[in-house]
Amino acid sequence: MNLSQNLPVDLSIQRSRRRATWLLIAAFWVLTFSVLALRTLITDSLPFIMLAPRRLLAAAFGASLCLLMVWVFSGLRNRSFSERVAVGLVGAVLMSIAQTMFISLLYRVLMPLPDRGPLLWEASAQWVMVWTGYYLAWTGTHLALTYHWEAEDRHRQYAMMQELAQEAHIAALRYQVNPHFLFNTLNAISALVTEGRREEAEAMLLNLSAFLRSTLSGDPGGIIPLSDEIALQRLYLAIEEARFSERMRVELDVPEELAHVGVPALILQPLIENAVRYGVGRSEAMTTIRVSATGDEAGLRIAVEDDGAGGEGAGGIGIGLANVRDRLQAHFGERGNMEAGPREGGGYRTVIRLPLAGVA
Repeated sequence: MNLSQNLPVDLSIQRSRRRATWLLIAAFWVLTFSVLALRTLITDSLPFIMLAPRRLLAAAFGASLCLLMVWVFSGLRNRSFSERVAVGLVGAVLMSIAQTMFISLLYRVLMPLPDRGPLLWEASAQWVMVWTGYYLAWTGTHLALTYHWEAEDRHRQYAMMQELAQEAHIAALRYQVNPHFLFNTLNAISALVTEGRREEAEAMLLNLSAFLRSTLSGDPGGIIPLSDEIALQRLYLAIEEARFSERMRVELDVPEELAHVGVPALILQPLIENAVRYGVGRSEAMTTIRVSATGDEAGLRIAVEDDGAGGEGAGGIGIGLANVRDRLQAHFGERGNMEAGPREGGGYRTVIRLPLAGVA
């Protein structure tokens, strides 16, 4: 079975292909009529004006046979191409016989011509061979055209399957973020409740509710403005500030002119979680988490860094950072990349780069 038959073809493409089929038939019979007319002028003693109406009727009959063959081929869409070629060969012979019989009937019964003489089987067989050549040419051209269309359909289907697989991959990577974040946040809320810090726990729950409402309602594989991504991270940082209120400071440096630039939703989430977990969580002193963005001809650069004591512990590329790297590559290919490593003077920095483009 041809895979292309499982893919719906756009109505405009169907109409275009139908017109191409009609034009092919029309062009074939205009050419055939012209060749036969030239032959008449050279070899036939009868005037062209007398033979022209009969030639036109013969051409109309042949065009009808071609349309009939197109209908036959349309019913064989799910058959292999070799089977359709075999049907085309048989069809060309049968159409040639029908064409020869119709012309004999036309010239001797319907619109008889003088001095035609008796019908000779040898002459009929010769004409069948001549018409077989014509019909084989048309059938081969039509099959080549349909094969080209089917190749286009297979290419469209392959491209669509790749796109769907890409979207599924991006969504799967995106869905890795929420469970990991939710687990950590619920643990933090549980710790606050255990410590008797009920007001902080309640504030964290409210921020968690707002955060999840914002993230789960969006497209899991979508691109959002950088300003929206920063707004989501403000909600998350508010959750963590309730937990580390005395040891955590946040700095955001995102120029207004970059607010419209498109970024994958929650692309900064694992980076900021990393900074909180390893930078703030492993340090007793005040730790600053800084998120900054710059843009130039090379693209958008976003850095998430902390000056905490956990830089060395976060030196490996864990699940969260690997997720970010995979999502950047899935969305942008080689144009999206990530670098991560310890900062001079302590702490850790992660930098992502992606194309500087607005949201569609």
